[in-house]
Amino acid sequence: MPNTYFQFKQFRIEQAQSGMKVTTDGCLFGGWVAEEIQKETTEPKRILDIGAGTGLLSLMLAQVTVKGEIMALEINEAACKEAIHNFHHSPWGERLQCRHTSLQNFNGDNYGLIICNPPFFKGSQQGADRNKNQAVHSNSLDAEELLDHVIRLLDPNGSLYLLYPEREMEAFRQMALTKGLYPIHQVIVRNQIDQSIFRVMARFSFEEVKAITSELIIRKANRKYTTESWKLLKEYYLEYNNPGLQ
Repeated sequence: MPNTYFQFKQFRIEQAQSGMKVTTDGCLFGGWVAEEIQKETTEPKRILDIGAGTGLLSLMLAQVTVKGEIMALEINEAACKEAIHNFHHSPWGERLQCRHTSLQNFNGDNYGLIICNPPFFKGSQQGADRNKNQAVHSNSLDAEELLDHVIRLLDPNGSLYLLYPEREMEAFRQMALTKGLYPIHQVIVRNQIDQSIFRVMARFSFEEVKAITSELIIRKANRKYTTESWKLLKEYYLEYNNPGLQ
């Protein structure tokens, strides 16, 4: 496993064959969405994880829900097999499914929550690693396709949670506005306080409201996690990453 510092308290996820790494931004994204879910009075009955990889985000959301059924979609066969393995060996296996399919070919019920950490490189040179290419290049799912299928599958009262780099998020936001999907909360993520925007985490819904914007700094100058980022990670990362212990 590439990142041995990441481990659910109940079990360790497997990623040996697909080569898809656990990334800090992905973990923060899952932690943020999990925190948002816990603020609601009712949890979503059905959750859809688009481009699930080896199942990290699905597992993070399963840990903070009680009854929600989670459907994960993954186009990469090796990653899908590992997600199924991880789901089966988790404490929440009965609520988790993974299908080896593209979003374009998926037909399902409306979902109260859709989460996606989509591929975003467009028109750039691809490497030799096919698995990595599928994970990060938008050839298999561009932003407009993603938006159209989200609108097709999202419950009228549901929410889309999305993670993108700044430029890609702004382009998605502009497209979403033209199709009646509105940003209601976005979190600007920086690696350190004096660095440029690294990622943007956003929540969208069909309800047009005044959007909230906040900011998250991942690490302090000494490279330790900030208190704010550790708050999102602490239920999933091993305890020795706790900045209070360093």
